[in-house]
Amino acid sequence: RDFMNEDLCTWVGKEVKLPILAEKMRELVQRKGRLSDFVLLILESCYYCTREEMRTIITIIREMEGKSDFECNKIRADRLMEKEKYLSSIYEYKRLLDSEDAQKENPMLIGNIWHNLGVAYARLFLFEEAANCFKKAYQKNNKFESLKECLFAYRCLHDEGRFMSLAIEQGLTDEDMQKLREELSNAS
Repeated sequence: RDFMNEDLCTWVGKEVKLPILAEKMRELVQRKGRLSDFVLLILESCYYCTREEMRTIITIIREMEGKSDFECNKIRADRLMEKEKYLSSIYEYKRLLDSEDAQKENPMLIGNIWHNLGVAYARLFLFEEAANCFKKAYQKNNKFESLKECLFAYRCLHDEGRFMSLAIEQGLTDEDMQKLREELSNAS
């Protein structure tokens, strides 16, 4: 929100010499318009991006509008993960989990952050760390996917004891465990 301000409008009008754009930007600031509309005005006026690139940028901004800083930071960490920047995503996820805001957030969201942190560790073949994260994720979000990934991490560590212990603790049948073993075998 602090990006949309009178100083920027004045600078665009005087220094960049685009008074019409500056006035349109100023109108949006005054009526507390959406950041995505503000950015779109700027992008359309400079011809720096293709239409497709503009749509992508605006989609990303709209996804973040109306979300807390905590949620926006999670989205940023998720995007780092998508771009296979695992170390950076690990840093961001840990920073989120260590923040004061994490205590106030929905346990499901916190569980999902632990899950994604586990995925980042697993992609770096750090299965011990991944298993710990998936276990914490499951405790928070109670999603079978987190439990399954924890069990997979134990299998990747060749730790049949912890695999069996967790599976039994969570009430999985022998048939369920065999399906998980087969699924991991097929994936590898």
